[in-house]
Amino acid sequence: MTPSIQIIFASQSGRNRAIAGHVQAQLASRAQTVITEISQANAFDLAANDAIIVISYTFHDGDLPDEAQDFFEDLKEVDLARTKFAVLGSSSKKHLHFGRAVDYLTIQLNSSNGEQVADSVKIDQDPDDSDWTRVDALAAQVLASLQV
Repeated sequence: MTPSIQIIFASQSGRNRAIAGHVQAQLASRAQTVITEISQANAFDLAANDAIIVISYTFHDGDLPDEAQDFFEDLKEVDLARTKFAVLGSSSKKHLHFGRAVDYLTIQLNSSNGEQVADSVKIDQDPDDSDWTRVDALAAQVLASLQV
């Protein structure tokens, strides 16, 4: 059976939307994928997926994006029933708290009984070749955890 993976993203500049598309392309031949903008994602439906990948930018000096707030709050009430997950996102090393939204989401998904299957990836601004390699490795780890 083909596993289902939901890719959820928050993007202000379009950078994380592009990363979500890249991740989907990496997974498409071995999994059924759907991309959802984070303000449209329903945290209560996440456990219906075999895995989820959340991609978020960090706003200002370490905040979750405004459009991610409802999703994040709903995660506090969700039991992910060991749904596999990975988190990544862009930020700026100029900020005091580089990539903190990635940290917040990772902690909350773990607290919601999810199973983290890849180390979180933080990208400084636009991805370079080494960042794409780390993104591809994250996607491969998610697939490997699903044994496909």
